[in-house]
Amino acid sequence: MQLLVVLSLLFGYAYCQIQVHGHDLNVLVAKGFARLDTNKDGILEINEYEAVLKVDDTDGDGTITCDEYVAHSSAPKALALQIFNVVDPDNDCSLTHAEALIVLTKMDQTGDGQVSEHEFEHYYVQILKHLGHVDHGHQVVG
Repeated sequence: MQLLVVLSLLFGYAYCQIQVHGHDLNVLVAKGFARLDTNKDGILEINEYEAVLKVDDTDGDGTITCDEYVAHSSAPKALALQIFNVVDPDNDCSLTHAEALIVLTKMDQTGDGQVSEHEFEHYYVQILKHLGHVDHGHQVVG
């Protein structure tokens, strides 16, 4: 299974040009944050994040697999797989509850236990920069 995921990531990265431009980046960020901010107050709190994790864990095994992540992501499939690979610390195609909470902690730049939409956007853009899809002007490159 891991070999298939790695091969699909390599294939997707090498052969699939992901074209996302400024407006599309804004839409991806807004959709992603809106999905997590379930009470729509502009702040992502741990209870909201955990509730979404529970919903995304379709088989109820306590982990989010790369397939489950892709199925619920607003990003194109190839990009969603690449993002998952960045946040998956041990590259086993699954995030445990503890690993997922680390992602939330990384988003929280102020350390106040809450994630604003600005913090979420910053984290998301940093991942896309790491993957080579965003230049310093926040334009996503293919």
